[in-house]
Amino acid sequence: LPYTVSEESQKAKQIKEISLDREYLVEERTRLKNQVHTLLYRIYNNKYIKVFKDPFALKALRFWSKAKPKCDPFLLKTMKRKVRRLLDIHVEVIDLEKDMGTLLDTGGYTIQTASGCGLVLASMIVGEIGDINRFHSPGALAKYAGCAPRERSSGKKVRHIKSRSGNRRLNCAFHRIALSQISKSGNELAKTYFKRKISEGKSKGQALVCLRRQIVNIIWMMMKHKTVYNPQPN
Repeated sequence: LPYTVSEESQKAKQIKEISLDREYLVEERTRLKNQVHTLLYRIYNNKYIKVFKDPFALKALRFWSKAKPKCDPFLLKTMKRKVRRLLDIHVEVIDLEKDMGTLLDTGGYTIQTASGCGLVLASMIVGEIGDINRFHSPGALAKYAGCAPRERSSGKKVRHIKSRSGNRRLNCAFHRIALSQISKSGNELAKTYFKRKISEGKSKGQALVCLRRQIVNIIWMMMKHKTVYNPQPN
């Protein structure tokens, strides 16, 4: 039989490509910010920090791109060139995020409605999972993502530790969702579950591993049945 790719896999591939493009741009933006920070210090000393609360906000970047301080002209030219690139990246990131949102909507995906899972993380998850039908159960997805706790026993003591294997981008996405859910403005059910695991004797790290595994269950169900996130227990 000829090899065929499901429509969902094709959509997921598109989302993954755009997600990776955004990721590369964000990495480039971080490097440029560090470089511009050094250049601004060389040009203005500490004074530039007092001009804007955030020296990399859009208003600030536009100011630096037109500024005319008395300094080495080549140093100024270098700074402005990097600032212009930062402004370009800002526009490109917004454009990519619009495309990500469009693809998620047209693909009928709903996981972006889950607590702690916004547009960026949803795109990362969909891109790495592909067709959810590849995974017959939440356990299979958890194993693929490296979110299935591994048992490590010593005598009568049984411990569960996080796995180092699996898809690391997917693992990172689930980890970031878990951290968001237990944050101050996070999900009350997740925080209650997290605290309960700690009260049972687990460390914070172990409790986070358990929460992450629960999140895998939720995401699997949402992708499998195209359901919107429901924060209330059944």
